[in-house]
Amino acid sequence: MKIDRSRVLGSLLALALVAAAAPAMGQDDSKAWLGSSPALDQLKQGFVAMGEAAFETALDHYRSALENANTRELRFQALVGMGSAETALGRLEDARQSFDQALEIKPENPEILFAAGMVAKDQELFETAAELFARAAVRKPDFGEALTQLGVVYAFQGRHQESAAACWRAVSVSPQDVGALLCLGVARYHLGLYTQAAQAFETVVEIDPQNSHARYSLGLCRLYKEDPDGALTEYMALKDLDPELARDLYNRIFATP
Repeated sequence: MKIDRSRVLGSLLALALVAAAAPAMGQDDSKAWLGSSPALDQLKQGFVAMGEAAFETALDHYRSALENANTRELRFQALVGMGSAETALGRLEDARQSFDQALEIKPENPEILFAAGMVAKDQELFETAAELFARAAVRKPDFGEALTQLGVVYAFQGRHQESAAACWRAVSVSPQDVGALLCLGVARYHLGLYTQAAQAFETVVEIDPQNSHARYSLGLCRLYKEDPDGALTEYMALKDLDPELARDLYNRIFATP
């Protein structure tokens, strides 16, 4: 299950830029984009560079913004920009340090807690990631992406009961969220709750009939529910979608006892 990192970072930076502009210029949000200061100008240029996938250039602008920051808010947003650019460049340790510094300024900001959690997850620091995602979800109870990622990290740790609980909360927030549904189905599958797992995978297939992972998992659930015909139906659907997964499911269906 993948998350659109560029969309998350882009939304984060857009909100950050407006938030930084208003205090810096003494204006309301509607006029903030029109303001100017050395740090704010560098933040704006960094935002544009991020949108153009010029991440090294963006990082230079955010570093300059940090050097010129004369308010707590501008410093915070410069660090957020640096962490975002470093994440995009794959410099995870640097990104983690930047987000940690940003969290020293605003320790309970849910978006930055989430961004730091994604970095920790990519570093396979699952305990740290789980703590960050959980804090983000506490601060923002309808933060479905944080809940889903919390469930994913719990799954990596083999904590399937907790994974199912986190993903169920995510689905309650966003019933059509494919990632949350897949996470929920996988957790229930590992708990041996094949009927409930199948329900989650069936919902994914209803939303996205081309989702090969949902069809494969649904086939497994039906197989373990002693419904080989149902499993075979998913195999037939998988043949064109993902031949490798189809072959694996076929071998499981017709495995010699």
